Amino acid sequence: MNELYSELVLDLYRNPPNRGKLQPHNVRASGGNPSCGDAVTFTLWMENGIVKDIKFENEGCAISTAMQALLTEHVKGKPVAEIQRITEQNALEWLGGSITPTRQKCATFALKILQKELRAVEQRNK
Repeated sequence: MNELYSELVLDLYRNPPNRGKLQPHNVRASGGNPSCGDAVTFTLWMENGIVKDIKFENEGCAISTAMQALLTEHVKGKPVAEIQRITEQNALEWLGGSITPTRQKCATFALKILQKELRAVEQRNK
């Protein structure tokens, strides 16, 4: 792990943007990583298939918290179709460094949870 990566993760862990519960919200996505106990709940305000605002509440390690903060920053203002195209590799690149395979689940589980709920929202709205 390089120094820049450490600084980025630690800064986002200590001062995560978009942490909290969004009120009001019209979408809620939650889940966890059973292998380590990390958990997240996203609350979103969506209009016409676009994430207008998003916040998260979590329990977890520095890597998962950093990724959740970055994820909220990257999806805000984006349409669901664009969010669905975000890959795990894209998300790992946001952290600016390599993540060991054992820690990649910590970094990517929140993306999977959010994408799954957004797929469900799209299905309900059809």
